[in-house]
Amino acid sequence: MLMATPAVAQDMDADGDELRGQTVDVVFADGTRNSIFFGSTGVATISNTTGQTATANWFVRGDELCLQSSLATECYDYDNRFVAGRAYSLASDCQTAVWTARAVNPPRQMVAPTTGERG
Repeated sequence: MLMATPAVAQDMDADGDELRGQTVDVVFADGTRNSIFFGSTGVATISNTTGQTATANWFVRGDELCLQSSLATECYDYDNRFVAGRAYSLASDCQTAVWTARAVNPPRQMVAPTTGERG
């Protein structure tokens, strides 16, 4: 299903924030297509082209993006943030697929604390 090849070199660790509330289209080697909606609460909804759906928990563990159902956990290489519209070949222990995010959230801005007038 997933395996991230060096996606886009961004100066931020891949933590999944760009995927929260977004959908990724996945095409497997055999031509099977799914879409995965990454819910902000860590629950993913996986839909196939016939309208069937399944849910799984999703999380990032180290440099892996994981989907965990009641039956199994599958983790994919995930080294960099996704960029909307860019296809990435992601691999797990079981399979390889091409993942394309329809949209992504922007990186969170880190704001440096300001010093007060006495500071």
